[in-house]
This record gives sequence, C-alpha cells and structure tokens, in this order.
Amino acid sequence: MKLNKLFLQGKFFQLEIYDPYTGPILLDEKLASRCGYVLSEDVWGNPVFRASVLGCHVANEEDELFSLTVNIKVSSFSSMRAAMTYTYPMYCSYPSWASREIVCEENYMEVSVKTDVPAVSNDYTVAWMSALPETQNVAYQQWQLMFVSPSGRKRITVSDAVKLGYSFNNTLSRVYLRAPYHSNESDIGMVSGVNMNMVTSTSMYRQRWLLLLIDTTVSCPVDGISFTNTTLTWTVPSVIPTLVVQESTFLSKNIVMGIDDQVIVNPEEKNFLLEHNETHIRITIPIGAEGGKLKSSISDGVYGVIYSIHLFLEHIWTDAGWQTTKYTVIKSITTPFMPQIPTVINNTVPEERLFNVAFGHFLPDVSLVAIAIGNVPFTPREAQYHGLKVYETLFSNRTKGFILEVSFDDPYVLKEYVNRNETKYTLLINYTLSMGPEMTLYYHSAEVECVIADIELPEAVGYCDEENLYLTLPTFGLHQYWDLYLGNTLLNRQMALTNGYFAATNSTHLILQIPLFAVGVTYEEVSFQKIKARFDVVLRKVRTMETLQIFSISCSFNSSEFINAEKIQFLMSFPYAQFEGDHIIYENEISYEKETLPGHSMPTITRDPDYRLTVLCYYQAKETLVLGAFISDSATSPPFGSGTTVPRSNTADESFTEFYEPNVAILKQSVEPVFLEVELKDESPNIELYLENCWVTRSLDFNSTPRWNITVDGQVILNDKCAHQQIPNFF
Repeated sequence: MKLNKLFLQGKFFQLEIYDPYTGPILLDEKLASRCGYVLSEDVWGNPVFRASVLGCHVANEEDELFSLTVNIKVSSFSSMRAAMTYTYPMYCSYPSWASREIVCEENYMEVSVKTDVPAVSNDYTVAWMSALPETQNVAYQQWQLMFVSPSGRKRITVSDAVKLGYSFNNTLSRVYLRAPYHSNESDIGMVSGVNMNMVTSTSMYRQRWLLLLIDTTVSCPVDGISFTNTTLTWTVPSVIPTLVVQESTFLSKNIVMGIDDQVIVNPEEKNFLLEHNETHIRITIPIGAEGGKLKSSISDGVYGVIYSIHLFLEHIWTDAGWQTTKYTVIKSITTPFMPQIPTVINNTVPEERLFNVAFGHFLPDVSLVAIAIGNVPFTPREAQYHGLKVYETLFSNRTKGFILEVSFDDPYVLKEYVNRNETKYTLLINYTLSMGPEMTLYYHSAEVECVIADIELPEAVGYCDEENLYLTLPTFGLHQYWDLYLGNTLLNRQMALTNGYFAATNSTHLILQIPLFAVGVTYEEVSFQKIKARFDVVLRKVRTMETLQIFSISCSFNSSEFINAEKIQFLMSFPYAQFEGDHIIYENEISYEKETLPGHSMPTITRDPDYRLTVLCYYQAKETLVLGAFISDSATSPPFGSGTTVPRSNTADESFTEFYEPNVAILKQSVEPVFLEVELKDESPNIELYLENCWVTRSLDFNSTPRWNITVDGQVILNDKCAHQQIPNFF
C-alpha cells in the first residue's frame, strides 16, 4: 500500500492493524519486525506499507488467499487529536509456494517450510542425530524452538520466543519463523565476502508416536553494497552454506531483479547489469538510473547529491535436501553524500556587451531564492525589475541550471581600465539556492571577468599661429583613465597658469595654447631667419603612471618677428684659446638683450642680458701648418697686391686666396687698415690652420729686413715704428 505524500503534506498520520479479535493495534517498530510489517518511504517520499502474507494479523484461506485490514489515521496535530480514520482492506492471492521460502526484508528475516513428511534419508539421519537428546524433552503437542548460536544451544517455547521478538506459527501446510536482525540468538558470518546475519534454529513438535523436526534456519545479507562515482553495486552470495545441506547438489534455476517490487524483465535495456557465477550474484546500477531518485543535499556547506533506489533480488535454486528454495531479498540502497561542486560557465559574447553566465548543474529539487550582484541582493522578481535577466535552463542529463544576463553598463558591474585601450568588466555574483523539501539554503559565489578593447586612445592635433603653439585633444577619459604630463610634472590648471599656458575646454576637446617662449618649449633651431620650436605632452595612465603616448607639436616661426639684429652681440673670444690635452678650445658668446616694456608695473632694469649663449668648440691640435704670405712693391709700377703661400710642411693640402687681385695697383696709406684672410680648404678633422706671424717689409724678398710685426703667435702687436715709418705700403 502506497500513500500519496501530497495528501499527507502538513499533516500527521498513523497506521493501525486491525485484529478481528482485539480490534485496531497501533503499528510500531517492535510490532512491525515481529509480525512481518514494513512502514517506510519510496524514493519519492511517499509512505509505503508492506505486509508478509504470513503476518500476525493476516487472514489465511488455505494458504492461497490472504487479507489484511489497515486503518489510516490522519490529523493536523501531532497528538493525533481529531484524527480522521480511513479503513483500507488489502487482498493478495499467492498459491504457488516453494518448498522453502526465505524473505529478507528491511527489518526482519522470514523462513517458511512445507510440512510434508519426506522419505527417510540416511543423510538426514546423520545430520539430525545431534538434535535427538533435546527432542526427548519436547513437550507433548506443543511447538518448541531450539537455537544454535556461538553462545551454545537454547531451547524455548513459542511464547518465550515471542518475548524475544520472534514470531513462530504454522498454517494448514506450512511452518514459519520470523526473526529480527541482530537478535541475541543470531550470528554474523562472512560468505563469499558478504556479511550474513544468520539464525540457526530447529522447530520441534511431538504428538503421540510422531516427533516432527523442521529446519527453520534463515540467513540474510547485511552489506555487500559498494559505490563508485557513477555506479552502485549490490553483491549477494550465490550459495549460502547454512541454507544448502549438500552443496554438490546445488542447482541455480532462476535469478531475477526488480525495482520497487516490479520485476525488470530485460535489465540491460535500462543499462542495468545482472551477472552471476558460482560464488556471487551481482547487480550494477548507474547512479541516477530510472527507478531511483537523486536528491540534493548539503554537507558542511558543500552541495552534493544522494541517490536512492529500492531493489529486490529473487533467486530460485534446488538441492537434494530441500527440493526448491525461493530466496527473496528486498534492499533499500542509498549512496553516501556525493559532492557535486556547481560550475559557473561564462557564455559571454564581448561584442554584445552582455554577461551571460550559466550556473549548474542542479537537480529539479533546487530553486533559486536570491541573487546578489556586487553585494546588492535581489529576489528573482526584483532582478527582472532592475533589468537583469534570470531564467532556468534544462540540460540533457535531466538536470537544470540558472542563466543570468547582465549588461556591461550595469551600475553594479565593476569597471577597470587595463592595458592601453581595454576595459576589464567584473561581475561579482552570490547565489542563494533552496535544496529539496527541507528547503536547506545553499550559497555560492562566482566572479566573471571580460576584457574588451572598447577604449580609444586620444589623438592630438597640433597647429601654430604667429606667436603660439596649440595642442587639441579629446577630453574623454582624461583624469579618469589618463593624465597629461609635462616631463614628470602633472599638467593641471595650476601648472598651466604658472607657466603661462592657456587651457580651454568644450564638451568634447581640450585646447592648450603655449606661447613660443613659455617654459617647456624646446628650440630645435634658432637662426636669423627662423626659430623651430617643439612642445611635448606625455599621456600617462592615472594609476600606474605608465607612458602611453607622447603628443608633439613642432612649428617654425619667423625670427625677425622676435629678434632685433641690432641687439645681437657676438663676442668672439677668438683667438683666445685654451689647450686641454690634445685639444684646442675656442670660446664664443652670443647675447641678446630684450627690451623691457612699461606696463602696469615699473620696468625692470638689469645689466645682464636676457639671453646669453656660450659656445665652446673643441679641435684636435696634433699638427700645425705654417703658411707665409706677402704683398710686394715695385719701384717702376704702381702698387699692387698678390698672394703666395709658402708651406713649411708638406703633410697636408693647402691653399691661399688673395684679397687683392694680381697686377692691380693698390695704394695704401699707413693709417689705413689692411685686411688679410687665410682659408683652409682641407676638410680633414685632423688638419687645423693657425695664423702665427704677420709683418710689413719694404722688399719683395720674403727674408728681407727690416720688417715690422703685425701679429706674433696670433697676438696683435701695436708697433709704433710700423705706424710712423714712411714705408711703401706693400704687404
């Protein structure tokens, strides 16, 4: 009899066994194991009641028709006050008894034997001789039981056996004994690796000249269950020695398996495996197979499943001692807790800018209670209202999952600028699930990331006018992702004002105006014709200061607009020279004095020029080439000038360029200046020209005397004799 759990939901119920002589008897565990009743649940939670056809209160008609009446009491109170009583009659027809039938139920073991008197056998005579001493004291016309256990032999009456939890009786054609598991008279023994609970007993009856001895030994497996991650296996011995007197005559006739009291005709069609050999019968069931039930469970905060299934095994065999034995074992099997860590599957498509997260796999008894995004909790309905999509999805293995869709732009999604032009979007999820009818809560957190290149680095545009350089760049991301730096200094409003920059912004761009002579401007070329200036701005990440880009604007300006040539002073220190090792150093200075224009404040007067540039030139001084030059005089012709070079060394090419064309008369007064230029055409870096001595003489002869020095060792000599002598002005 199976009851619908929905009918009993939220209520309390009891079962009563109706006895026609005494009336209803409340069913409890002790009565159930002694009288052959089982009250349990199927894997779906529906209450199930089973009763042996040889049960204590079962009406028996010629060992073929059986009936039992059960009262079902239902109340809304645990005290069963105001209970409703439903009477349910049960009927069963079972005419095909085997010579011996053994039933191994969940809470009792039962053996029934036909009472036909077989022919005398010598083998039996030997086996039963040990019982004869006790049989001499068997009471007349009264059943007695003799138990053989490790503690010895015990002979008791049927009434005493009832007190010990046994049930013994006889029907028209059978005698049966029902025993609880693990009684004092039982023993545990291992058969083919399986622990068996055994009660070895003999039922005795004496009437006149007849002494009836019946073997009512029973043995049932108490373990034999093993598990893997995917299967469960139930093993039962093929031959149980205490139940087979002559093993050599044992013959297995039929083996069938079933689920929930229903025989499985072709187990292989359901991926069940039923196999047997001389020692074992083995049933292998895939975990999660049809007929059983997977149930969600929580252990130490870990999600997992438990699989339950109700199996039975029926084995029919024959042997010389017992003709036919029908051996039935009913077994409820529940796997240990099997952790099933849920998985978070990121199905996000970055181009859609939408997180798509699947969370599973779960059994149908799991429901989503709440979901938190970035530590902000939502019920499923609130999540939908907020714009999140939460829905269930079914998988092929009869499990389900939960799909969550969240936009990248959701305010509870974390956003972080990474690399050069990418954003990392992070979705923090906390799931709250309810497990099974107990509604046990389970929590699971997940973190999903997606990095996409959705940031465009700014591109700057530069241009110039007559006096300024301009840099224009987009304002998107400035101070959020990037900052502008001038060198290593942050370019902010205060710095711009201090340095004389002008910054203006509109809705999309920043325009930076930099005067030509402002701080930070680099001058690449300065001449009387133009000034080439450059301004650099560095784009750096806000957090890491990593340089991403350098924006440069370079323009050329007309220098005449800014430089007054009259104020340029070139102080040529030449020929002041310094010798440093193998080098000669010449020093020149260029200065520009800037006018100070009056304004709102008094002008500043200073002796120092506003701009001063010192130029140092280094030359190698490994060899000096001495050149002589003279300009001669002729008494018969007008004065003329000519140039001749007289090398003192032949290690280099040399040349001389005349200031005065040959054969042209040049008249010079002694007070007039004389110009002399010497140019070195050889461009070799190791060759240098040094003007050593210049002099004036009367003769064309290079060695003529007297002569008056103009320069000696590069130094100008102011010679009064040369200035006042009336000499021809030929040089």
